[in-house]
Amino acid sequence: MAPKCRSLAKPATQSSKRVRRTGSMASNQASVVTEEEDNANLTAAGITEAIELDEDGNEIRRSPISSESEEEGDEEKLEHMMKNWSSPIYAFFSPIPAIKYRDGRQTHTFTCLAKGCNKDIHRYLDTTDAQSTSNMRKHAAKCWGATVVAAADSTGNVSSARESVVKGYLRDGSITASFAHRGKGKVTYLHRQHTKPETKAEIVHWVAESLRPFKVVADRGFLSLMKTGRPGYYVPSPSTVSRDVKLVFARSRKRIAKILQDYDGDLSFATDAWSSPNHRAFVAFTVHLLWNGEPISILLDLVEVAKSHSGINLAEAFVQVLQDFGVAEKILGVTCDNASPNNVMVEKMADLVEGFPGEINRTRCFAHIVNLIAKSMLSQFDVPKCDADRALSAAERELAALADDLEDDDMSTANDDETNEVEGWVDERAGMTEAEREELRTEVAPVKLVLVKLRKVAFKIVHSTTILLPAWKAILADLGQRERLIPRDVATRWNSTYDMLVVALEHQVAIRTIVANTSLELDEVEMTAQEWRIVQQLCDVLHILKDATMFFSHGTPSLATVIPAMDHIDSTLATSATDVSLNAAIHASLGIAKRTLNRYYNLTDSSELYRIAIVLHPRHKLAYFQTMHWEEAWIETACDMVQDEFKHSYASLAVPEEAEEDVEVVEGSVQPSGNIFDNLPSLTTSKSQDMRNELERYLATDPEHVDDALVWWQSHRAEYPRLSCMAINYLTIPATSVAVEHVFSRGRLLLSHVRNRLSASTTRALLCLGDWSRLGLVQDSDVQHVASMSDVPLDEEQADGEFELPDGWDAIN
Repeated sequence: MAPKCRSLAKPATQSSKRVRRTGSMASNQASVVTEEEDNANLTAAGITEAIELDEDGNEIRRSPISSESEEEGDEEKLEHMMKNWSSPIYAFFSPIPAIKYRDGRQTHTFTCLAKGCNKDIHRYLDTTDAQSTSNMRKHAAKCWGATVVAAADSTGNVSSARESVVKGYLRDGSITASFAHRGKGKVTYLHRQHTKPETKAEIVHWVAESLRPFKVVADRGFLSLMKTGRPGYYVPSPSTVSRDVKLVFARSRKRIAKILQDYDGDLSFATDAWSSPNHRAFVAFTVHLLWNGEPISILLDLVEVAKSHSGINLAEAFVQVLQDFGVAEKILGVTCDNASPNNVMVEKMADLVEGFPGEINRTRCFAHIVNLIAKSMLSQFDVPKCDADRALSAAERELAALADDLEDDDMSTANDDETNEVEGWVDERAGMTEAEREELRTEVAPVKLVLVKLRKVAFKIVHSTTILLPAWKAILADLGQRERLIPRDVATRWNSTYDMLVVALEHQVAIRTIVANTSLELDEVEMTAQEWRIVQQLCDVLHILKDATMFFSHGTPSLATVIPAMDHIDSTLATSATDVSLNAAIHASLGIAKRTLNRYYNLTDSSELYRIAIVLHPRHKLAYFQTMHWEEAWIETACDMVQDEFKHSYASLAVPEEAEEDVEVVEGSVQPSGNIFDNLPSLTTSKSQDMRNELERYLATDPEHVDDALVWWQSHRAEYPRLSCMAINYLTIPATSVAVEHVFSRGRLLLSHVRNRLSASTTRALLCLGDWSRLGLVQDSDVQHVASMSDVPLDEEQADGEFELPDGWDAIN
């Protein structure tokens, strides 16, 4: 409701007055009263504001009316006004503003709480918008970031925003711990039953997140649990659930497209191809960005590409997804594995997407590179097979006979879509002469025998459930060790070799004991002390690759960690290769592994992203290259890359001038100096030019010990408003495509043997919606809209619970 007010014309002389009053008056009869009495009467009548007019009747300013008895001091007025400040935006500033006078005008001065900022926002009290928060909001979005401001807004009030968002962000640079995961505490339930729409909505979330079949709602046990004691409780049909899942997926897809289109920054992507257990050829795409202060990956799409996965076809599928979501112009980097079609895909995308430069903005999945290094090392120890080019020696035939039944075990253990062929792997032995290969075969023979013996022990124990397995458990009990089996070494997963070695060393006494029992007939796999030393040495050299795999397979490792990780692996392998105490076979395998590492280290030179990311990490900057003794020319090239990219894409980004943001002023209320030379641009300091030197200022400071570079950059937005945008873009580029691999892992759970007829569109909807729901990206309004629809008619129910929608049901536009 608008406040009641009166208007006062500015007097032409001391004695002349013109008064216009609005509001309810007890009487229109004029009388002579004092100014204090007049104000008291107006206040009593409900008129709370006076408008001052000039001689022409134009408004000059407004001011509150108060009686003498209601006169308040500055502090009392501030305290009274603060009671009405509920907007979450106040949480980003000092709780109590300072009262200041500027040119005789009273202001409330709000100081930004961001680290390193301390900028003041001045709000004049004699303006028509003295309660406005627009400039405070503009400054907060610039200084804290739009996502943090949005998170604060979602809390609904200033106290909640200050406690759940601002304090947590100031403490550790993250709002997720206190905001996004609030629901991870004790689970509580309503005392009333779900309504029909609520039941449908909950089931949509359930089947998508937990990969439940649609027909679970028709299961006898499920219906018994839901309807016992409440036989009239509503449960939707399988086809209704199927339809609702797809429609919620379609609505959420549009919403996510809008989120990505509005995202204030570039986007990076990861992709990989997959042959599902029900023999469909899929390609998955994840998008990577900063969300609520933390890096996240979102499953963007999972599309069936039922034709050759050539580079051209993959590029066309990729670009189509980008265009569907309307984000083609926002692409920065693409992460994929080392399969040869991906080389063509990236180059073809440079032709199809304007502004995408191709190979120089491609990163190679580092987890895949580690896998290739490990395969190069361990492939030397594969059991020899007879081929047309070379006959097996007597020792090799004996070894093959010992391992005869292990290959069948590999086949039964591996997943349906796993093979021992690793895309992108190059057999380093191909470049060796026959004499060199023969020497290598001789050197690695002892390790081959050791690995076969350990595999054989593990195989025999697990398959002898009445003799060896009980004996193994009894031995462990006697030794006071917990009961466990020796992990099986599966050819398709190199880390299973490491796991087998670790457990074998931990249970060396138990293995020696069971093998020494002649009644168990395990003498063929008995190991000498020298062979146990080989187990320890091989385990030691594989340890760094295992650690690298674990580190780069969890969370969202920064691209800036890749080259330091490669340098460390290279140094470790080189040190081990000169260790004279190691077995000759280990030495030989290290040399092969190092060749593979060098191959992919050299390929990082074709991408600018790695070096830019390192420079923009406040722990490294240019000092990392200097510490690692890079040539000066290489360091200059890395610096030039960063400078060129900053100048080309970020130096001219529009960042509001501080003066425009920090002062709440009604246009025209403050006049510039009367002397034009006081305001001549050529004689004043250029703030924008100073801001464009952000990169120089950043590089001029020493590296800092920073664990999380993204947290650091978010807390330094005010100091580096443009460079922070660039840094966040580059430091959210994924170092691996592991996020895509996780999608495929869930896909294998979804497409069990009893669901092998699931359509491609349903597989896509379930996997995408499940990912979005777990991330909290599915809006209640979208689910409720679908849940309010009528059920699928009984005559349209399908036996398998599926429900097919017409073409175009999932279109974003």
